[in-house]
Amino acid sequence: MVHCCSADPGGAPRRDSYALPALFRLSACALLGVSVSAASAQELVVNGGFETGTFAGWYVPPNGPPHLPNPAFFEVSFGAGHSGERYARLSSTLLQFISQDIPTVAGTDYELSFWLRVPGILIGEVFTVRWEGEPVFQEFVGGIQPLPWTQFTVPLTANITGSFLEFGQTAFPGEYHIDDISVVQVPAPGAGALLGMAGLLALPRKRHRQ
Repeated sequence: MVHCCSADPGGAPRRDSYALPALFRLSACALLGVSVSAASAQELVVNGGFETGTFAGWYVPPNGPPHLPNPAFFEVSFGAGHSGERYARLSSTLLQFISQDIPTVAGTDYELSFWLRVPGILIGEVFTVRWEGEPVFQEFVGGIQPLPWTQFTVPLTANITGSFLEFGQTAFPGEYHIDDISVVQVPAPGAGALLGMAGLLALPRKRHRQ
C-alpha cells in the first residue's frame, strides 16, 4: 500500500502551507498505486534467474556424457551469477535449446533481456534465440578471451497468443552461462493510465497559478 500523507511528531497529519489539494493528493496516491502495480506485473518469464536452483519452468534437453557422439551439458550452478547466486550453464555439440512458453497476447510488443557470460575461449560459436520458432538473435558471442556478464536486449512482437522462447548454442566443449532472462510488455501495462493521471495532476496545479 502506498501512503501519501505524512504525520508530525504528535501523530496528527501536517497541514503545511504547501499542502496539496485533496484531489491532487488522492490522484497522486492513485498514480503511485498504478505505477507500483504495473511494475510488479510486468515480468512474464518464470524462473528467469534460476534462483530455484533448478530449471523449473523451462524445457531442457537431456544431458549426454562426453563419451557419447553428441554430448550435452545443461545445469543450474551456484555462485557468481549475474544477480543472485545461481545461473544456467549451456553446452552441446548439436544445436539444442532451453525453452519456455511465454503468456503473451497477439499483436502486443515486448522486450527480451538476458545476460550471457563465456568463462573461457570460445571462437566461432553462435548463440541463437528463437521467438515463435523464428530466429530473432544470432550472434557470435565469445572470442579468444573470456566474456564477462554482458546484457543483450531484443525487441519482440507476439504474433500469436502464447509465444515460445528458445535459447540455443553449439558450444561444447565450451559453454555459455545465462542469467536474468526477462520478457516485459512495452509500453508497460498501465502506462496509458499513468499518462492520463499525470495530465489530471497537472491541471489543478496550472489553475492554482492563474
